Amino acid sequence: MVGAAKLFAGARTPWSRIVKQADSDSAKFKSMPLVGSLTVATKTSFVPAASSNVVGVIPGSDPVVGKEVVVLSAHLDHIGITKPVKGDALNNGALDNAIGIASLIEEAKRFTASGQGPKRTIMFLAVTGEEKRLVGSDYFTNHPTVPLTSIVADVNLDMPILTYKFEDMVVFGAERSTIGPIVQKAVAAIGVGLSPDPMPEEGIFVRSDHFRFVQKGIPSVFLWPGQKGPGKAAVAYFMANNYHKPSDDLTQPILWDQGVRFVDANYRIAREIADGAQRPVWNAGDYFGTLYKGPMAQGVAGGAAK
Repeated sequence: MVGAAKLFAGARTPWSRIVKQADSDSAKFKSMPLVGSLTVATKTSFVPAASSNVVGVIPGSDPVVGKEVVVLSAHLDHIGITKPVKGDALNNGALDNAIGIASLIEEAKRFTASGQGPKRTIMFLAVTGEEKRLVGSDYFTNHPTVPLTSIVADVNLDMPILTYKFEDMVVFGAERSTIGPIVQKAVAAIGVGLSPDPMPEEGIFVRSDHFRFVQKGIPSVFLWPGQKGPGKAAVAYFMANNYHKPSDDLTQPILWDQGVRFVDANYRIAREIADGAQRPVWNAGDYFGTLYKGPMAQGVAGGAAK
């Protein structure tokens, strides 16, 4: 407050008057030039820390496409210790993203329990540092454990909100590549349909680990339970009250049977990509596929591969 008073010294409207007006909910302010000037300096320090990606692999069984790789990714970190809320300072990250990691493990179990090895190799990739600007996935895509050209797709698992019975699914990126029809078939098999992105202004497609694969030209998708029926209110509540807060914990009314449905849809997508006759390609003329020089479908923009 003392600094603000100095900054506004000599202004047409005294700082004390501005503070008094700010108490009113209907206050209106107009910009005005200040007599003085302000210089701001900041100092930032970094402390090195070690954190690892974790990779598991089921080798492909096909002699021709077995060396091609389908990645299933999820991030294993959260934002750590923050300002306490009701005495709790630990951000547990139950939905964001312990559920994603649990889903990754369950999908691995399904592949091994099926008794039928995937034709393409399946890589289960748990990455660190997602909350710090996709650090782990960025490292992996720049230092891959397999040739980058062998990775045909990424299916990402991040923060499924499972506090309601979902009636649809939102699949970011499905409309951009030939993974789209695979996704459509998979969600129909669990009894729901696809809905368009309900919050395009949030730019979700570029905010999770799959985007580091997109930046290498690799077709990728990212699934969420949709917002039909009770979904809209449930998602809004989570984002307002529990997102990146200590309250994202197991006291939430998590519906575990919805986790089974979520895993089922993702498994079906991964299985069909793994066993499909063709590797996924970007739809002809797609913005991200063109920008990052990925494999592209031929023909009319937006069309499927021939």
